[in-house]
Amino acid sequence: MTILSTLGPLLIALLFGYWVNIKIFTPSRVAKGLEQLVYVILGLIGFSLGALDNLAEKLLIAGYQAIVLFILVSVFSLAGLYFSGLRFGGTHSDQLAQAPASSKQHALMDAVKTIAWVIGGVIVGIFAKDWLTGVDDIVTGLLYVLLFLIGCQLRQGNHRLRKLFLNSQGVIIALVTIFTTLLAGWVGSFILDLSWNQGLAVVAGFGWYSLSGILITGLGDPVLGTTAFLLDLGREILALMLIPFLARLNSHMSVGYSGATAMDFTLPILGKFHGAQIIPVCIASGFIMSILVPILIPLFMGISH
Repeated sequence: MTILSTLGPLLIALLFGYWVNIKIFTPSRVAKGLEQLVYVILGLIGFSLGALDNLAEKLLIAGYQAIVLFILVSVFSLAGLYFSGLRFGGTHSDQLAQAPASSKQHALMDAVKTIAWVIGGVIVGIFAKDWLTGVDDIVTGLLYVLLFLIGCQLRQGNHRLRKLFLNSQGVIIALVTIFTTLLAGWVGSFILDLSWNQGLAVVAGFGWYSLSGILITGLGDPVLGTTAFLLDLGREILALMLIPFLARLNSHMSVGYSGATAMDFTLPILGKFHGAQIIPVCIASGFIMSILVPILIPLFMGISH
């Protein structure tokens, strides 16, 4: 019952947004609403952190956990994707150009804004923790709205599920990335003295930092949520930096390490180095991981141990 009560409402919100077309939720409104809602929730997550006792100690724990898991995820995923690229014919790029400066600046600005909202929330939480109560309930409620909007955005992308799941390269990349990432989380749980389901949950964001930390915090663990946020933020930034080099080895490494962001944020850079033929692969791989994030994290967090 714990798994059903955790996963059920979140999955219903996501599927409702995906299957039901409500005309007032236009693509521009959904995109704007998502951006604003994510910042608000991140600020509330920061508040929850700031209100914790022994904050400095818990932030050190989250940072240490994120570093360990970041190393494990990077090593396991890149190794698995390298061999899958050799086995299943990943393409490679012959050019070694720099990623567009505008893309790098955009990524850095997004990261700075995201961190600023969290830090702002932490500061408010430190000084106003006795003034505002019920923050966790507010975050949970906003989480349902967030997943509904994500469902709307996935539908508005005109992605046909059958076509995506029939893209063999995209499916292989997604499966290898998911398996190696979860394996890294499982190994990390022993190193960090976490339960096995916590280890799997914290890595199951697959680079989607603006959702993974929110989900785990909303499900009652702000410290582990901070770990997931730092882990996936670091993964997205490193992916942006490594794509020009990984693309020369094989497409499985560049697309797979980009994780869920392969279908949106890192898509233009992947297209630049691999050509237009990689676009369907990126969308298929990124979509499969994106749709699994709001399913796997609540699933693992809902397991009693």
